Amino acid sequence: MLGATLYYVLIWLRGSLELIDTFVLLAAFLGYLWMLSRLPSERQDPREALDASPRAIVELRTRKHRIIAILGLFSFSGLVFVFISTPFVDSINTIAVALFGAGAGFFFIQWIAPFLSEFPEKVTAFHWARKVKLAPMALLNFVSSAVNELTALVAIIPIIFALSIGAIGPVSLTAHRDEVLLTMAQSLFACVCLMDLKYDVRNALQLFGLWLVSTAFVETRFAISIIFLLASVVELIIQRRRITVFSSFKQTLQQYFSRHS
Repeated sequence: MLGATLYYVLIWLRGSLELIDTFVLLAAFLGYLWMLSRLPSERQDPREALDASPRAIVELRTRKHRIIAILGLFSFSGLVFVFISTPFVDSINTIAVALFGAGAGFFFIQWIAPFLSEFPEKVTAFHWARKVKLAPMALLNFVSSAVNELTALVAIIPIIFALSIGAIGPVSLTAHRDEVLLTMAQSLFACVCLMDLKYDVRNALQLFGLWLVSTAFVETRFAISIIFLLASVVELIIQRRRITVFSSFKQTLQQYFSRHS
């Protein structure tokens, strides 16, 4: 997540999204998946971590049946999005323009639409967060979602754009530089908050409070971005003696390679 966030500095300075970014961001996403697949599995009872529906899939007798069930649900959800995506985006844009003016459409689609479309995922994470033992899983759920959005989803944009215009070309971000900067700055602050592998109420209130202001007052996006960047520096100074994420990551890799050497 930190690597993808820092890469957005180049995208913001360039002011465009290009095909080379697709390869870089997809490589980051695949590397993230590779690392996740190599981590030791949690010895967590599925009946405690999962609700009825996913638990029923996990408890299917054969691996073949589990794969069929998962692919079936995946295909069904994909078809639902195909049919509802256009009216959904049009509705969000209409509401944003009616409430906050013509310039608010893109911002609402960027921030509000993902929240609504991913609401089931958020409900699951909030359910886990209610339990001390499962709270880290809830946070990991949000981090994984953020990595996916910052890498794989954005990487697809230049491909779709090239297919739409019938030629390879950059996607101009000049009109949306403030939104890109805000996304990068907010993600950077979140990464810094997690460098001690802890996440507390103060971090949550800072993130939510600044996000709420930038959403309610669209014209403050650039200022909020600067505040996020300054807050990242302050948080890094506060945590400078408690940063454990890099050593923990190194230790995890060493354990993996030692088991497979």
